[in-house]
Amino acid sequence: MTRRPIYLMMTIIIPALVILFFATFLNQGMPSSLPIAVVDFDNSSTSRLIVRNLSAGQTCKVKYKLTSYESCKTKMQTGDIYAFVVIPRNFEKDLHNHKSPQVNFHTEYAHYLAGSLIMKEIQTTLTTIAAGVDLKVRLAKGQDYNMAMAQVNPIKTDMHIIGNSMLNYSFYLTSTIMPGIIFLMAMICTVYAIGIEFKVGSSQRWLIIGKRDIVLSLAGKLLPYTVLFSLMVILSEVIMEKIMGFPSKGDPTLLYIGAVLTVLAYQAMGMVIIGLLPSLRTALSIAAFYGVIGFTLAGFTYPHFAMLNAVKPYTYLYPLRQYYMLYCNVQINGLSFWDTVMPFFYLILFDFAPLLVIWNIKRTAVKLDYERD
Repeated sequence: MTRRPIYLMMTIIIPALVILFFATFLNQGMPSSLPIAVVDFDNSSTSRLIVRNLSAGQTCKVKYKLTSYESCKTKMQTGDIYAFVVIPRNFEKDLHNHKSPQVNFHTEYAHYLAGSLIMKEIQTTLTTIAAGVDLKVRLAKGQDYNMAMAQVNPIKTDMHIIGNSMLNYSFYLTSTIMPGIIFLMAMICTVYAIGIEFKVGSSQRWLIIGKRDIVLSLAGKLLPYTVLFSLMVILSEVIMEKIMGFPSKGDPTLLYIGAVLTVLAYQAMGMVIIGLLPSLRTALSIAAFYGVIGFTLAGFTYPHFAMLNAVKPYTYLYPLRQYYMLYCNVQINGLSFWDTVMPFFYLILFDFAPLLVIWNIKRTAVKLDYERD
């Protein structure tokens, strides 16, 4: 570890940079001031009110006021805007006459998050303004206020947002990706630490130091990395809770234990990979591929229950899935240990996976049966 700077890079520098990045640059909540364009063919007080409300919102910012659909389309194709709104002629007149004027808005959904947020804000703005105009017309006709409100807004909603009441995008993204990258580095470091012994021909000496006991040799080699990566993950969790203000309803000790178990699980998978493919270059490539796929199948971006039935069983092959379940159960829902025991159970099962390949690790270490790069 002291002779090769790459170990310092994997265990300290990269995790520290990951924590710094997510705690600073990505700790801005929801994206704001996303540029959009407006074409106002009506130029009435109501249409100007729509434009002002869109600009005053947190998500959108009317960057361009254009004169045609084609110019808006060109701006969207060049990436200058994410959406544009077209207000038709006679919009205000038709609205007062209950003719349901049609407002066209086009959203670019290649950027899914930006498109979803803009569409939601535009819909909310238009619905609110339409309801206000409808109420104003009804009151002008002499209708009772309560009766008019019952017709304008017949169903009242009482919405409660659990776990992320501020709709902070960082709460959703950082809570899994930041520790997930550290877990990935733990697995890659495991593959490298064992594979480099094979590559440079020092594995026999390594076994002799470990009294020719492969279990003792692996434990002695990997335990320092277990400690370092566990400390880095726990540090990231403390920063999320104490500094970044992430939701924390349960006992954080449970999440810290889960973090250590997840580090051990990823180290176990690293041993499985290098045991099956005792070639450093190949094993590192497979480990990186396996780790990246885990972010997709963890369920924090695409819901687990919505995945294909043929895909769901494979999600249990990734420790990050269990860590994500622990985070939701403990930090968001405040469950006790016995109410969320299954993720702990699955993480412990990963530690037995190296038993399938430990014989091949020892055989390669003894015979130096290594495929040179």
